[in-house]
Amino acid sequence: MISVTLLGIELITCIIFILFLYKKYTSLGLYIYTIASMILTCLMSLKTITIYDYDLNLGIIPFVTIFIVSNILIQKKGPEEMKTHLLVILSTTILSFIILLLVSIMASSKIALFTNASYDNIFDNSIRLLFASIVTMLYSLILNNKLYFYLKRMKNNIFISNVFSTIIIQFIASILFSIIAYTFVKDTIDIIKLIMVRYLLSLVVGLIGTIPIYITKYIKEQ
Repeated sequence: MISVTLLGIELITCIIFILFLYKKYTSLGLYIYTIASMILTCLMSLKTITIYDYDLNLGIIPFVTIFIVSNILIQKKGPEEMKTHLLVILSTTILSFIILLLVSIMASSKIALFTNASYDNIFDNSIRLLFASIVTMLYSLILNNKLYFYLKRMKNNIFISNVFSTIIIQFIASILFSIIAYTFVKDTIDIIKLIMVRYLLSLVVGLIGTIPIYITKYIKEQ
């Protein structure tokens, strides 16, 4: 129950920062949020928690809020902005991965040796999880951008565009991440459970994300 409460606080914090950064810096603020959230997503996905007997990789909330940011950019700027957004995400992940890799292979000092060794082991054993997070994000975001813009062009309704794109894309993302990260590592039934709980949480976050999309609609860029 405590974990669920903390996840709720995490979601509220992310939404507040999206709105604050957009109001303060407009589109630049959304890119700043994207960079920070992508780094957090990769790092947090290395930790797994248990919610109601279901295992869940953390990082899911900043992961889904990047889709919310993407939908805001489409809503305000159009699909041409998505190339820049994807380039920022790709550059962030590559740079973060290179730096983390270099840090992990540096020789550790004898001071806090146990802590240093733990850090190196976490990274060495988690490259597959990092890869799963990055691939899932890039592929799912490309699909999301196309679907959201199509729905926006057809209906021009934020609620319809965000709800339907969230339902479809987050289902794909949940399956993709779980398969890449845990095939031949977990039993099939455990992977299915992970997909279920990850999808349900992603769905909740994505649907709540309709609120900041509506709010930013009435914030004029300077």
